[in-house]
Amino acid sequence: MAIPVIDISPLLTPNHPARHEAIGRLKDAHMNAGFSVLVGHGIDPGVIAALLDASRRFHELPLEQKLDIRYRSSLRGFLPMGTSTLAKSTLGTARKPNCSESFIAQSDLPEALRSRWSHSPLGGTQPWPADPADLKDVALRYRHDVSALAAALIPAFEEMLALPTATLSSRFSPAHVFLRLLHYPPAPVREADSYGSAPHTDYGCLTLVAQDDVGGLQVRAEDGDWIDVPDIAGGLVLNSGQVLEAWSGGRIKATPHRVLNNQDRSRYSIALFYDCAIETQVECLVPATEPFSSNCLGKQYGTHLGEFLKANYNFQPEP
Repeated sequence: MAIPVIDISPLLTPNHPARHEAIGRLKDAHMNAGFSVLVGHGIDPGVIAALLDASRRFHELPLEQKLDIRYRSSLRGFLPMGTSTLAKSTLGTARKPNCSESFIAQSDLPEALRSRWSHSPLGGTQPWPADPADLKDVALRYRHDVSALAAALIPAFEEMLALPTATLSSRFSPAHVFLRLLHYPPAPVREADSYGSAPHTDYGCLTLVAQDDVGGLQVRAEDGDWIDVPDIAGGLVLNSGQVLEAWSGGRIKATPHRVLNNQDRSRYSIALFYDCAIETQVECLVPATEPFSSNCLGKQYGTHLGEFLKANYNFQPEP
């Protein structure tokens, strides 16, 4: 299995003559591999580079300084090493914590939902570090631009599933977005069952990843082999999650993937999780053609997501 590289510029130009061809390539990729690498996406390379640089500078700060904005009862802020273990996963239970640290900036909940979800990992208010001083601005610019790209991809998924216009896009009103700035430190000796990110499938809809050139992201093929996701200069890795798989009756794949730490070099990546509104009821929108089950069917998306987050992260009471 190879991870396809897809030029999506025809999807971003109204009435482009190659639109249907681009959708066909995206459909083939996400109904088979569940992953693709997008080029021609229109995101300014300078915006990507600026956030990767700000993320690196943040993660190089002393631990004590980063702990000032440690996540507590909601999944917002700094996630230290050893505080996430995939105890609840579609692939079983991980034995060891992920060998990574990160900073998470969730989108704010609409005012009408804040009280109802205040005790959820999705609630709370977003902390930002004072240093680097530019991190908040570049992170919000990146989140805005890549969220707009993700929104522009949703009609393509509607078309590949032969759904009426706005069937999917209406479920993103408003979208709930996680921006995660990840650092995978070097691991000179890799222990058994030790991962930067243990094998898992993503919980939501679409994930877009910008990564440096260190490598380590792998996708599990149907025969069980692990395939390296290629590093394409300027490319964004796209993968589909459990909710999109459920909506499609299993046609679109939520494919297992993992990250291995490099022996000698730190790896930095930016993951943007573009998910539906948190009170969206998850249901099959396309009848399954073969037996299909999903752990998110019949639930509100926020409930489904909260169950996984509470099982997999070391939340603490607010001070």
